[in-house]
Amino acid sequence: PGFLPICIMGNSPTKLSQRLERAEKTGVLALRDCGLEKVPDRVVSVAGLRVLDMSHNKLTSLPSSLSRLEGLKDLSLDANKLASLPAQICMLPRLETLSAPSNDLTSLPGAIGSLVKLRKLVLTGNRLTALPDSLCACSSLQLLDASRNRLAALPEALGQLGSLVELTLAENCLSAVPASTGSLRRLKDLDLRGNPLEGLPAGLLTDTPLQHLQLDERLLAKDGSLREDVEGREAYAARRKARIDKELHGKATGGDVNFSS
Repeated sequence: PGFLPICIMGNSPTKLSQRLERAEKTGVLALRDCGLEKVPDRVVSVAGLRVLDMSHNKLTSLPSSLSRLEGLKDLSLDANKLASLPAQICMLPRLETLSAPSNDLTSLPGAIGSLVKLRKLVLTGNRLTALPDSLCACSSLQLLDASRNRLAALPEALGQLGSLVELTLAENCLSAVPASTGSLRRLKDLDLRGNPLEGLPAGLLTDTPLQHLQLDERLLAKDGSLREDVEGREAYAARRKARIDKELHGKATGGDVNFSS
């Protein structure tokens, strides 16, 4: 966000050289919408690079040398043609944001749990059928968006993501959610729309601070609330009411109010 895109297709290599030189000073390199089919070799030689945006290109692979960018914190790969991510991406010790929506990813590197500083992982609109168990070791992860994939199941240890606040799994093939999600002590937003779910773990509703839950009609009553046979619905309803009451109180004392279902 906020990056000015450049296009190096059809231009002198000087254009890229200038941007690389500037990145040496700023730590930010934006190569959006450049028609890139491969990552320029010089990119991995930029000392002190913190932010790299290569979104909206034609990349089909990433070089293993990407691991040389040890200071990289933010990597954006949106809307490319990537079928996989190299294992070396898990060797970026400071990576906090990995964004790769609208690609052709069928799997994630098995060692992704090595990214202990990863806070945001966006994988919307790929072809993932599973998430690796090691993902549950990403102890700093606060946002995970794996919507619009082909996930049929989730890692049983998903509840180990103790920092997770927002989880978006809409439009997948999930029929169940792991019981361990009841251990997500910071989870507030959960989107499960577009999945053939048969129910929810009671602990997800009773033992988490969940405030905003989005589901399909099959688990909802006519008034839009959770069905009476969904265990834990009372705890969730009480927590949601308390949040709304707090927002109303804030409005009454001069603050802004923002309702969400």
